[in-house]
Amino acid sequence: MSLPEGRRRVVITGVGAIGAPFSGDSAALGASLANPQPCFGTLAPGALAGVMDGVDARRLSRVCRLAVAAARLAATDAGGEADAPLGVVVGTELGDLHSTRDFADGYLARGQAGLSALLFPNTVMNTMAAATSIALQARGLSLTINAPGIPGELAVARAAASIAARRAERLLAGGVDELDPYVVEMLGRMGVESGGRGEGAAFLMLETLDGARARGARILGEILAVATGALPARPVGVGRSNRSRVVQLALERTGGRVQDVGWVYASLGGDAARDAWERSVLEAALAPHRPPLAALGMLWGQHAGLGALRIAAAAWTARSGLLPVTSLDEPGVRPRVNITRVSAGLGLVHGVARGGAHAAIVVGPAPVG
Repeated sequence: MSLPEGRRRVVITGVGAIGAPFSGDSAALGASLANPQPCFGTLAPGALAGVMDGVDARRLSRVCRLAVAAARLAATDAGGEADAPLGVVVGTELGDLHSTRDFADGYLARGQAGLSALLFPNTVMNTMAAATSIALQARGLSLTINAPGIPGELAVARAAASIAARRAERLLAGGVDELDPYVVEMLGRMGVESGGRGEGAAFLMLETLDGARARGARILGEILAVATGALPARPVGVGRSNRSRVVQLALERTGGRVQDVGWVYASLGGDAARDAWERSVLEAALAPHRPPLAALGMLWGQHAGLGALRIAAAAWTARSGLLPVTSLDEPGVRPRVNITRVSAGLGLVHGVARGGAHAAIVVGPAPVG
């Protein structure tokens, strides 16, 4: 891989996730990928046990607790001490909408007397990033990306680009969303299929290759290149065009070609119209090459944290040579999954959202030498 002069290599050194299918670190993710089981819906009641102390549990809203717990798992998984300051980049589709609704309901029911000073901070979209920065004493940059569909991918892409461009040294990057029945109902009224939604949080510890090696960190994989853009579409709508240079641009930044893509982790997640659009975008971008495809959203439910898990999963595939290939030929039926051995190549994490947000992240194994 060749990088533009002055740009640094970015590696993954930690993974942390809280979700319905599993909660844990990179080892837990690997075990779940090796034997993937469909698991949708809300978290088990004890999912935060052992990773959330009583003080945080009392003062934080539920979605903030998910974010803090997953970030702590990722930081612990990364291990070791680092001199560089830590920053946080959080992607979310829905934010703390539950607290926002409760705050508004209080005012509507009782006027000014019903306004809650405790709930008010949670009505701001960056409350999860703020809570995570405070809990982990992260004194570096703090950024929230609020976007439909693929906020987790966009957060990791922004974080990786920031480290490569020398704007940050170490960043926890990922996403978080909670499953709210009211939100699911509203999405349905807008024509967005929501049966495949889940909830949870996932973060990756990203840092420079030189920094990771200097502290003797275990390296899980490398983010070789990122590219983001947009396809024309109405808000929360699906567009007609499937032509975009985002995938091509990401591959060009690695010095790779379409035929070098060994596998794809796509953002397919049960929204039939959007999924069909993504398949057409991938076919146009990779033709005539048709690499095997994994779709974790079809198995574990779509939420912002899944973007980070797709990227961590691509690094796991680069290490193990295994891919949970998802059969998508039976619309309306939960897909079959076969663990397939793949040859060496570049891993592509791809996402297209309603509204047109488009991301491509190229992932490779841990560098040697």
